[in-house]
Amino acid sequence: MSSLTEKSASPLTASLLKQPRLNWLSACQHLEQTGEPYCIATVIAEVGSVPRSQGAKMIITATQQFDTLGGGNLEYQVIDKARAALNNSQSTNHIERFSLAADLGQCCGGAVQVLLEFMHTQQPKVVVFGAGHVCHALATVLTQLPCHLTVVDNRPEWLQPLEALGISTLLMATPEDAVCELPSDAHLVIMTQDHSLDFEISKRALECNQFPFIGLIGSQGKNQRFRYRLTEQLSDAALLNSLTCPIGHPDIRGKLPMQVALSIAAQLMQKFEPLAHTEKCDVTDEPKQRNWQQVNQLRKTLTEVNL
Repeated sequence: MSSLTEKSASPLTASLLKQPRLNWLSACQHLEQTGEPYCIATVIAEVGSVPRSQGAKMIITATQQFDTLGGGNLEYQVIDKARAALNNSQSTNHIERFSLAADLGQCCGGAVQVLLEFMHTQQPKVVVFGAGHVCHALATVLTQLPCHLTVVDNRPEWLQPLEALGISTLLMATPEDAVCELPSDAHLVIMTQDHSLDFEISKRALECNQFPFIGLIGSQGKNQRFRYRLTEQLSDAALLNSLTCPIGHPDIRGKLPMQVALSIAAQLMQKFEPLAHTEKCDVTDEPKQRNWQQVNQLRKTLTEVNL
C-alpha cells in the first residue's frame, strides 16, 4: 500500500497514483513497459521474529511502491534507502541489514537482510510538453528505444490514448508548473498547442539551468521572436545558449507528424549517445573494478546462512 495520498502528493505523483495497485510481479511488468527506474527489494535472510519471511518482495519507484515487506519502520527505511539510490541514478545492487529491535525500534525483535536491485537507472529521460499529433507520432518511436518517456498536457482527451499504451502522462491545468518537479537529467521537448505556453515553459526550463537538452518546436520566425523576448526576461541572457529551436535533426525534413517525430527522435538519440558510452563495461577502469569487486562480494554474501 502506498504511503502517499492524492491529497498530499504533488501533481506528478497524483497522476501516477491513479494507476491500480499491483503486486510486485505485475508492477515489474508494467515498469518494464514504461522504462521507469525502479528497485526490487527482497528479503534474502531472516532470523527471529520478522514481519515477512525470506523471499518477500516489494517494488519501489521514485514516487510509488508495490506490494509490501510488512510495513512499519522496516519498510519505511527500505523505501528511503531505495529512493535515495534511485534519485542518484545508482545502479549497484547491494544488501542492507536491519535489526528490527536495535535499529528500527520494532517489537518483533528479529533481523533481516534485504537485497536492493536497481533497474533502468541509467535510461535517458524524455519529457514532452504537448500531447498533440507530433507527440503521438514521437511516442510510437520513443517507446521502442531505451528511454523513459513522460508526456505533460492540460487536455485529458489527448493524454488518454498515450496512457492506454502504458506511457507515463501528467495532466496539469498549468503544465508549466511541472518544470520545477522534473529530474535534472530530463531531456525536454516543448510543443504544446499554445505559443504563449511554449514560451512560459521554455523560460522556466532555461532559468532552471540544469537540463541537458531543451528543444522547442517551431519555425525560424518563432525562434527569433522567442529569443528576443527571452533575452529581455531571463535573469541571464546566456541561458539562451541551452535552447534548441527549431528542434529536430537537420538532415531529416518534412512536415508530416511522423517526419517531424523521426527528426526529433534522431536528434535525441544523438544526445543519448554519451550516456550509452558511460554504460559500456571496461574492467580496466578503476570505478568499474570496484563495482566488479562489489558484485563478487554480493554473490558471496548471498551464500551466507547467518546474519
